[in-house]
Amino acid sequence: MRKYKFFWATAIMMVFLMGLPSLYAGDGARTGTAGGEQLRVPVGARDLALGGSNVAYTSGLDAIYWNPAGFSSMTSHAAGTFSTMTIFNDINVNYMAIGVQAGRFGTIGFSLKTFDFGDIPFTTNEDMDGASGRTFSPTFLTGTVTYSRKLTDAIQVGFSGKFVSERVPRANGSAFAVDVGIQYHELGGISGLSMGLAVKNIGTDMQYSGSAFLQKDVQGNFRDIPTASFQLPATVELGVGYKRNINEQNSVILNGNFVNNNFGNDNYKVGAEYNYNDLIALRGGYLFAQNTNSDDQLYTFTLGVGLHYKFGNTDLAFDYAFRDSQYFDGNNLFQLTIGF
Repeated sequence: MRKYKFFWATAIMMVFLMGLPSLYAGDGARTGTAGGEQLRVPVGARDLALGGSNVAYTSGLDAIYWNPAGFSSMTSHAAGTFSTMTIFNDINVNYMAIGVQAGRFGTIGFSLKTFDFGDIPFTTNEDMDGASGRTFSPTFLTGTVTYSRKLTDAIQVGFSGKFVSERVPRANGSAFAVDVGIQYHELGGISGLSMGLAVKNIGTDMQYSGSAFLQKDVQGNFRDIPTASFQLPATVELGVGYKRNINEQNSVILNGNFVNNNFGNDNYKVGAEYNYNDLIALRGGYLFAQNTNSDDQLYTFTLGVGLHYKFGNTDLAFDYAFRDSQYFDGNNLFQLTIGF
């Protein structure tokens, strides 16, 4: 058993070390050049309300996005979550995830994130104003399969495989990516102290293709127009968290993350949660971006609340998160989770 656990831990660390060289030191000059930017749009109201700082303590279905290692902390035998959020210009992000515990094998989950852009006027070189009245709606989605397991009472690991797809009329692009995460609880023998590490969005480049990129030459033959390819917005996130039970009814969690980006400047995230009697939780978080002018930082603080009620074998939770946005209306995320 010890050799088995040692093998898993060694394999995870090798994956981390292989991913770190390509992600070392964010480069501000590359901001905006990543492909598959939909991967950066967060889900999970609890962790978003904490400013995304919860890589060490994220758990259950929310952990599928933030750190797959925490997925194995799902307390229900089976659970499903559903959420919606408007980001800007009436673009809605809809999300669903389901997870089941498979005994000693671990925990398995599936999630799907889709974007609703509404109807956009269809324009061409001949009809630049869209006078025809035709419309279209881009199809953006991310499908994820996640596996997580507790190796010991203190160590959890998780892996996610992602398929990313973006489609507009006559053009489409897709990519595959992997997330790997680990959580270590009771760090240094200190009760309530945890560490988390997640390497996210390591995968193939995103490149568009389709009939929109065909061009007729002087002989009347069609040929492909070369298109650029872009790396996915990969990150390495390292965080610590401390949970303190004040008494039987009151507890607090303090979190901090460092995020290394391959597509821009690195940043720091901090967050805190107060929980009363496992019934109501109040949350807040803040994002600090390195070497970034305040006018260029789109998101800063987050706030949220959570309600949890258990009756019989059913867990019911409602979570809300607000994320401030400098140049658009703030984001409101509503989430309902049911466990059995």
